[in-house]
Amino acid sequence: MSSPSQKTRVVSGCSQSSQPRPAPDEDFFHEFPSKWKAPESFISRRIFKLCCFIFTWRGDLHWLHDLLREENNWEELHSQYLTQLNQVSIVQGLVLTTTAIFISTNPPLNDVDYTSHASYACLAESLVFSLFGLLFQLKVSASGFIFQKRSAAKIITERRWRIFWHLLGLAVPIIIFGISVVLLLMAVVLTGFKSDSKAVQLYLSITFAFLGACHLASILGSPFYHHLTNLWLRVIHATSKGTAAEP
Repeated sequence: MSSPSQKTRVVSGCSQSSQPRPAPDEDFFHEFPSKWKAPESFISRRIFKLCCFIFTWRGDLHWLHDLLREENNWEELHSQYLTQLNQVSIVQGLVLTTTAIFISTNPPLNDVDYTSHASYACLAESLVFSLFGLLFQLKVSASGFIFQKRSAAKIITERRWRIFWHLLGLAVPIIIFGISVVLLLMAVVLTGFKSDSKAVQLYLSITFAFLGACHLASILGSPFYHHLTNLWLRVIHATSKGTAAEP
């Protein structure tokens, strides 16, 4: 017959074995990974800091560590990005259609000639960037379901430089979209200011001045502007503090 102590050990062993083991992803972000720290080399460290500032507006990757500690943050952020990317694709299609109409039609008025060399070159470049922008957006949307998974997050964040390549891949469709819009606006501006009609130049100046004021007002009220302002204030404060500490 088994003793009570042996029965106790058997029961405790069974209870311990029945407890679920933590998943590998749960303890992966428990502590800040050493591979996410800035490199020791001077040049690599400067490049690392520059990439952090360009892609995240921060000086390190601690924000990403804090972000991934929550279980569903990676999936939710990428889901929001893909939703916004689909909206960008719709606007990109409108830019493509508008540019194609300008290129394939003759100006309705002699005072508004968008077939000049400069305007036509901007329209042609906007058309090219719009086409490739849609292709890149389709590619990112198709592969989004793969890197949206948390299992992909562990692979992407395993090395510090993989994170930047991932963020750059997400930013490329937005960058191409922005370039296509800017080229289309440049074509409109060149067409208006090269017009022989003073009325066209006046209307164009008033329109762009009003739109610029509205855009500036939207920037001043956005969280991005406040975050950028706080970042520059911290940089200036740190610089002035370091200068004052020098003998």
